Amino acid sequence: MSRDGEKELRVVVPPSLRDSLSPPGVPRLKDLYVRPNISQKRVMGTLEAHSNGFRFHNNHGSNVDIIYSTIKQAFFQPCDKEMLIILHFYLKHPIMIGKRKTYHIQFYTEVGEIMTDLGKSSHMYDRDDIEAEHAEREMRQKLKGAFKSFIEKVENLTKGRVEFDTPFRDLGFFGVPFRSSCLLQPTTHCLINVIEWPPFVIELDSVELIHFERVQFQLKNFDMVFIFKDYTKKVEAINSVPMTSLDSVKEWLNSCDLKYTEGAVSFNWSKIMKTINDNIDGFFDDGGWKFLDPPSDEEDDEGSEEEMDETWGPASEEGSEGEAESEEDSDEDYSSESEYSDASGSGTGTSEESGKDWSDLEEEARRDDAKRAREDEVESPKKKRKIGGSSSKMSKKKRR
Repeated sequence: MSRDGEKELRVVVPPSLRDSLSPPGVPRLKDLYVRPNISQKRVMGTLEAHSNGFRFHNNHGSNVDIIYSTIKQAFFQPCDKEMLIILHFYLKHPIMIGKRKTYHIQFYTEVGEIMTDLGKSSHMYDRDDIEAEHAEREMRQKLKGAFKSFIEKVENLTKGRVEFDTPFRDLGFFGVPFRSSCLLQPTTHCLINVIEWPPFVIELDSVELIHFERVQFQLKNFDMVFIFKDYTKKVEAINSVPMTSLDSVKEWLNSCDLKYTEGAVSFNWSKIMKTINDNIDGFFDDGGWKFLDPPSDEEDDEGSEEEMDETWGPASEEGSEGEAESEEDSDEDYSSESEYSDASGSGTGTSEESGKDWSDLEEEARRDDAKRAREDEVESPKKKRKIGGSSSKMSKKKRR
């Protein structure tokens, strides 16, 4: 790589703000922490809004500058039922914090501490606990007022270039975007979690389709896969979403006009996206994402009819062929019988043509009967001899 290319990679920090001095009328928030940390130790600092960007500086002399034009999304996370109150910025281009590039930077302060005094007996009318809860409630209201005032000043200063989006906690649901479960909250334009680190931010305008995996009644959780309009971008997944949240998530997606599909199996999305990118035209010619759609009732009926045709069609054809063959055989037999009857009839003729009357026929019948009687008389002694011989043999065996 050339030196010019190395210089281009290193130039990721935005230029310093022109308003290096802080006039008295500049909006500012004090006693804030920054994530990711700009130093080894966590140090408080002040966030100031100047004419062309934000500047954060601490007592150690470290600064972080964010130009307004580099901000893609800005979020305000209130401290309602949370221990942190946050201003989060999702950037268009990465900036260098320490030795790492990052698209996300946030400024926050802690509202309270999660502490339990095990040596102290709890009582609902304990005066110290009531005073502590009251003080924490007042501090929360004070911090919310200070942050909201700062946000209003920034929006007025930037004339709408920077607008802060607040999440809807009532529409939130739990899931695992990275390693731990967290509360994912929709905003007007995004789905976010900025309380845990690393943060999770998905812009809804960039999403083409959401697919629900492992949707089965016997399972307690399902997975969400976000497919972006830019097919070269890796899909994002939220795992282990409670099945009880499925209906509410669908309602939220419907309100955002986002298409979603569901299925019982999981897919290897890296291979799927690679196959799509190799032949995008062929992918859309084959129906696009239609393979993710669940089969409809009409398709099921058509499929069942086709299966019936496939399963019963050959058998019915064979049966029809067999019937045709049997009919042909019967026709042949009938024709042969008719031919035989015709032949015999042509040789002997009818009773009238042959000239035989009833007396002649009776005489022939008597001769036949006499012949059969003589044959029976001849065969009967032989049978008696055989029976007698067998009985004598049986008696001899018994004597022995």
